[in-house]
Amino acid sequence: MSHELVIVGGGPAGVSAALWARSLGLTALVLEGEARAGGQLHHIHFPLANLPGVAGRDGPALAATLVAQLDGAGIEVRYESLAVELDPESPAVRTAAGDRFPASAVLVATGVRRRRLDVPGEAALEGRGVSWSATQDRARFAGQEVVVVGGGDGAYENALLLVEVGCTVTLVVRGRPRARGDFRRRVAACPGIEVLEGMHVTAVLGEERVRAVRLEGPRGALERSAAGLVVKVGVIPNSEWCAKVLDHDRDGYILVDRRSATSRPRVWAAGDVTGPSPAAVAVAIGHGALAGAAIRATLRGD
Repeated sequence: MSHELVIVGGGPAGVSAALWARSLGLTALVLEGEARAGGQLHHIHFPLANLPGVAGRDGPALAATLVAQLDGAGIEVRYESLAVELDPESPAVRTAAGDRFPASAVLVATGVRRRRLDVPGEAALEGRGVSWSATQDRARFAGQEVVVVGGGDGAYENALLLVEVGCTVTLVVRGRPRARGDFRRRVAACPGIEVLEGMHVTAVLGEERVRAVRLEGPRGALERSAAGLVVKVGVIPNSEWCAKVLDHDRDGYILVDRRSATSRPRVWAAGDVTGPSPAAVAVAIGHGALAGAAIRATLRGD
């Protein structure tokens, strides 16, 4: 069966585009690589204060709303492996299982994923001291030594959140801090946080749980005892699957024009996978709506 629009990705951008496409009379199919729609919303464990209309609700709650809206609109969602291939000859998507979904148009909205350190011990101790969110895990870290790695707003904010529950924090910054001035000033004034610039993590140590983190930098190698490691080193785009077909920048973000069109005819992209600045839920939702409208105009000749 051919659909007018196949959307790859069920995060805010993909769902927004699907809902707009449906309201504009297009038949749409959503392919989602995870077991549930919502994308990075499932990793936002605090109220989305800067998103209008959802006061007091966190990411998972909003993700549940998106799923309900897709269902209510009668939009088909298939949960397929993300190892898909964009057909270079025509607008179609092929899944890892070999299923092919032809369409009049394809929208790539596969978003981003958390960047990992890829050091020994990180994967083995995930959930046993290796964390991705101080907001989610600070209760279990309360009163203990914790290492936070990263130089952006997220790392600095997480360090401050941990100090609030009595943690002693080592903030490891590989290069120059990128966090905004307000966060840097607050961290500098906090006696419970030590900032180690020019250092990077080389290993996470522990058997059943994290017990220490090995670091390396200009001062050589050292170990910091820690009950936890919070990794906040940014994100990378989920674009490897279509990198040979669509133009992208050196970081892997898909290049689009002002109407969200990619380098391939009848293929659009929206949301975090295009590297918007700022990267935010509100921006992704807007991108999806704009892409949906642009696709409808192209397909119907408006």
